[in-house]
Amino acid sequence: MQTPPLLNVDLRQEETHTVIVLAGAMDRDSVPAFTAAMAEVSRAAAAAVHVDLSAVAFCDCSGLTALLTAARDSRTQGRTWQAYAPSPAVLRLFTLTGTVGILLGSGPRTSGPDETAAKRFEDRSPASPV
Repeated sequence: MQTPPLLNVDLRQEETHTVIVLAGAMDRDSVPAFTAAMAEVSRAAAAAVHVDLSAVAFCDCSGLTALLTAARDSRTQGRTWQAYAPSPAVLRLFTLTGTVGILLGSGPRTSGPDETAAKRFEDRSPASPV
């Protein structure tokens, strides 16, 4: 008996952008499905990507890293990348890690060490010595 995937990924082309709809759990076992969708978007040379997170019930650090990497890589390649409609669990993760502004655009961001860590990831700057 085959087990259903932990993360369902629906990729569709809209008139002006590509939409990736994620549903389920984003963890180390399911992140490759999202990564494959992002690779497909890159090959298709989409100008903009919207990632719908409304049906993501769980996201661990692997999922967060995959989203941050996808956003950074897309923007580096000149593509607009925007996550939207995060589920409450995902929004809490973004808030606690200071990544709201990076992944959702303008909006409330936490301050302090978490924001600094998120900024370092975005810039890929090495951490300052303690």
